[in-house]
Amino acid sequence: MAELDALGPDPGPSELAAAPYLDAVCKETLRLYPLVTEVLRTLKRPFRLGSYSLEAGEIVGANIVLSHRSPERFPDPERFRPERFLERDFTPFEYLPFGGGHRRCIGSAFASFEMKVVLGTLLSRYRVELVNEDPPRPVRRNVTIAPHDGVPVRLRPREAGARPRAA
Repeated sequence: MAELDALGPDPGPSELAAAPYLDAVCKETLRLYPLVTEVLRTLKRPFRLGSYSLEAGEIVGANIVLSHRSPERFPDPERFRPERFLERDFTPFEYLPFGGGHRRCIGSAFASFEMKVVLGTLLSRYRVELVNEDPPRPVRRNVTIAPHDGVPVRLRPREAGARPRAA
């Protein structure tokens, strides 16, 4: 919260988007809870992967959830630890919440910007409390994953410099 407090009482979108810890929080959230769990591609030509030979026309997929929970890339992968994104940069082959390659989500930059602006604005003005302590149950919604019943929260006004309670 100190990072947001340092931006003043009404930070603008560009200040929020440039906040390093807020960026790390957003990235860590998408690492643990990507909206899309896998990306599928159809091979245009034969492909060999280790001892596997795949033919043109076969469908292959990259599992984003498994990639993001790899302990080799992300030590203690089940733990929410935004600092990992301040300690190093991850390649597009390690961190891929918006898919990858030339078919990566065209709206990824805008979605990341929007996420930081909305979250930063809310956290700079309110203390966010979960209404229900039970973890949300993820369900498939077409090609995305979302909480079954949403994640109800209660917003309480906060004073500048006041530390929110841990949820």
